[in-house]
Amino acid sequence: MNSWTVFRELLRRDLLSFRRAFPTKFFDMLLLFFTNVIVFGYFMQLEGAHAGYAAFFVVGAIASFGFIEIVGKVGILMADLQGDKTINHMLVMPIRTEWVFYYMGVSWALTSAILSSLLFPVGKLLVFDGLVLADISYWKLIIIFPTINLFFGFFALWLTGVLKNMRNLTSLWLRYIAPMWMFGAYTYSWHAAYQMSPVLGLVSLINPMVYVMEGMRAAMLGQAGYLPFWGSLLALWGFTALCCWDGVRRLKKRLDCV
Repeated sequence: MNSWTVFRELLRRDLLSFRRAFPTKFFDMLLLFFTNVIVFGYFMQLEGAHAGYAAFFVVGAIASFGFIEIVGKVGILMADLQGDKTINHMLVMPIRTEWVFYYMGVSWALTSAILSSLLFPVGKLLVFDGLVLADISYWKLIIIFPTINLFFGFFALWLTGVLKNMRNLTSLWLRYIAPMWMFGAYTYSWHAAYQMSPVLGLVSLINPMVYVMEGMRAAMLGQAGYLPFWGSLLALWGFTALCCWDGVRRLKKRLDCV
């Protein structure tokens, strides 16, 4: 049995487990998605947002909501690292050490992608004609959507390596998630931020969530008004590779892996 066989079977096990928890997870995400779209997509128009803002917001929400599923995995793995350390059972399997961590990142990416992909038809129903299917570049969407979720998976792995113990979970949202989300072009475009403050716009380019939002909107709403699609894609690949490398390095050091 080689590393690839074990890798595949571990993924298969996780997907079977995910299938049992899917109804509850999807209902929770659907409820949050619905309330966000109604409040930000429609109520904001009462405060002066442009008429197409609902579709603009829906696309960004679909792109980012996989993040919610991923962040929960950080707490689970942190609890295991400080508790029973069942991860050690995988580390003694006939699989290379780094492949165990690769499997985690890919598994988390798959579950987030499955959940958030089901929000596409829901988003279309919520905005009706606001989201024009003819404007979508489907081949770009097929490229950017898996890339986004792969980034989420390995970013969660990196976060697990950065956090020292369970007490630091309270800082997870305050230090990482909330700033990335709120300054990541979730409710506005990068060009709007740059026009308001060029300094703020340039500084925000270090935030990978900017490329998540801009890349997804460029694929689904058209390139005009957003960062170049290929630039966003390359940036996400770079952030994913960096999170993968540093996250695996940190976790191997914590678990005294050779």
